[in-house]
This record gives sequence, C-alpha cells and structure tokens, in this order.
Amino acid sequence: MIVATGATWDAIAAEARDVQALRKRYVYPLVALAVLLSFVFNLMYAEERAFESAVLHAIITATTLFASYFAANAICLLFLQKKRPDLADRADCETVVAYSYTVILLVEMVTTIAPSLFFFKILDMFTAYLIWDGCRAIWMLKDEERGNVVLVFSIVIIFIPIVVGLLLQWMLPNL
Repeated sequence: MIVATGATWDAIAAEARDVQALRKRYVYPLVALAVLLSFVFNLMYAEERAFESAVLHAIITATTLFASYFAANAICLLFLQKKRPDLADRADCETVVAYSYTVILLVEMVTTIAPSLFFFKILDMFTAYLIWDGCRAIWMLKDEERGNVVLVFSIVIIFIPIVVGLLLQWMLPNL
C-alpha cells in the first residue's frame, strides 16, 4: 500500500468488497499487532509496575485504534450521505477508510517500538495521498471531484485518533 499505491488501489478496486472480510483479514490483525507491540514494548520500557503499565497501555492502544477506526468510518459515511449521496456506499467507504488507516497503524507501531522516533507522526499526512488515490480507484473520481472528499476523509482519519487519545488521557489523568 505504501510502496506501490496506485497498483495496490487498482487491485483493491478489482476485488469484491466484503466489509466483514476486510475487517477480519486486514484491520483486526493490524490493530492486534499494534496492541501486542504496545504491550510488549511497554513491558520492556516500564520502570516500575511493568506488567500493570503494559496492560493499561495495551488497553488504551486497543481502545484508541478501534474507536478511531469505527468513528472514522461512521463520520466519513455520514459525510458522503450528506454531501455526495452518489458515493455513499458503506462497503466502498469502509474500504477507503480501512486501507488509508494503514499509515496511522504503521506509525503507531513504529513509535511504540522506538518512542524517540515520535517525529514520524508527521508521516500521518501520507494518509491524504492514499485517500486521493483511493478515490480514483474505488469511486472513479476525476482530480477536480476529489477535493472535498479527500479533505474530509484525511482530517477525520488523521485527527480522530488524536482526539480519542486526548479523551482517554483526560479520563485517565495519571498515565
């Protein structure tokens, strides 16, 4: 997805879209890997009460990633239903969101393994390019038709995990 974006989106567009299969084969394994890495590396990095800290961070990571994914799906589909009803297909919307969410998940994994690489979070902006190309492949939109869809999807997919993370920090202040 990251290396050959155009060819990958073309292959995805040619597949039949099954939301449950997409979640089971792609989204859930990546989120589970991110949660596992969060547990393992927080277990290694914790200075005191390592196990409790690792479990807590894994729960927070799982909550953030799952809530962000499903919230992004709901918001993006709602946007399409209001502004672009011709594109408001649940399976197509979830396909674009799921594969565009890849960057968020990979950056989360990298920064979990090496927290000093926090500046890699800027790579979340690559999500906008994935969405741009996904709109071409999935919905066959021309360049001039993609603007609002790409803007809204990008903002939602990039910033919803930040908002959910801030909400969790607010609710669990002593982390």
